[in-house]
Amino acid sequence: MSVEEAELRCDVCDRVTDHEFHYAGRLLESVRCTVCGTHLELSQRALLPAYALDLERRVASKPRRLLHRAARDPAGFVRTLPGAVLRQPQKFLREFRLLIRR
Repeated sequence: MSVEEAELRCDVCDRVTDHEFHYAGRLLESVRCTVCGTHLELSQRALLPAYALDLERRVASKPRRLLHRAARDPAGFVRTLPGAVLRQPQKFLREFRLLIRR
C-alpha cells in the first residue's frame, strides 16, 4: 500500500488540513484527516471489481512499459529486471490481501 498526502477541507473539523490517501495498487482505498482522524474507506464491494480491472490494464500495458524502460536505460534494465520479476508476485499478494481483509 502506498500513502500520499494532500491538503483538503475536512467536513468534520471544518478546516483545511493534511489528509492521508491510502492506495491499493493504483486505486484509492481510504482517506484520513490527520487532525481529527476522520477515516473514509471505500467498500470492498466497490474495490474488488475496480482492482480486477486495474490489474488487467496493468498486465496488458506491462510489455510496453518494459520496452520503454529497456530503451531508456538498457544496462539498468538488465541489472534490475531479475529483482523486479521476483518482487511482482509479492506485490500482487500484498495488494490483494489488503483488499480482502477489509
